[in-house]
Amino acid sequence: MNMSATATGTTVGHDGRVTLSEETRRRYRLAPNTPIRVVETRGGILLVPLTGGAPNRELALELSQWQALGAESWDRFAYEAET
Repeated sequence: MNMSATATGTTVGHDGRVTLSEETRRRYRLAPNTPIRVVETRGGILLVPLTGGAPNRELALELSQWQALGAESWDRFAYEAET
């Protein structure tokens, strides 16, 4: 499986809001109040912009690939060690 991934860190605010970086919002064309779907997987959550239609085949395939990944896949992502 050839999946590219980008990982960025953020936090959940006291009101439950998650702030995405400007770069991420620009890449996915996320304007204020853009609806998104929260997809729960075995290892975490995915945020998917809603387009008003069914997911295209590419997105459906990518979601199924993500859902098939196990915990060992986390070393594909850069992360910051907590100090």
